[in-house]
Amino acid sequence: MILPMIRPYEHRWLTNAVNLAEMSTHPQWKVAAILVKGGRVLSMGVNRYRNSPAKVGLEGVSYHAEEVALKRAGDASGATIYVARVTRSGYLGLAKPCEKCQELLETHGVRRAVWTTQHGYGKQRIESMSIFR
Repeated sequence: MILPMIRPYEHRWLTNAVNLAEMSTHPQWKVAAILVKGGRVLSMGVNRYRNSPAKVGLEGVSYHAEEVALKRAGDASGATIYVARVTRSGYLGLAKPCEKCQELLETHGVRRAVWTTQHGYGKQRIESMSIFR
């Protein structure tokens, strides 16, 4: 599979997303998302607990980073979202938006998503998708 090439400035946004993910207080999943439109950051978000995991079912345990960024963004139509995950051991992990987040991104008009993989990030190591089918 040939992965699409990303633009040089997109490395900057992914690096920022990685740095933000490292600051997440979530004990298990350190994920961050940055929404960018026209070279300007619309919003940022990290995953976090909604409330105590002991009190709710698994589906309601945490907000995904993409959800948090979208809630803070306002109008995200035409934007690109950069998502990064840092594992417990400090390495990059796969941060592809889940189906629920993909639907949210599409609903809000986000045009593209770019995320990290466990292989790192660079021209050959970034996965990118078009939100619209």
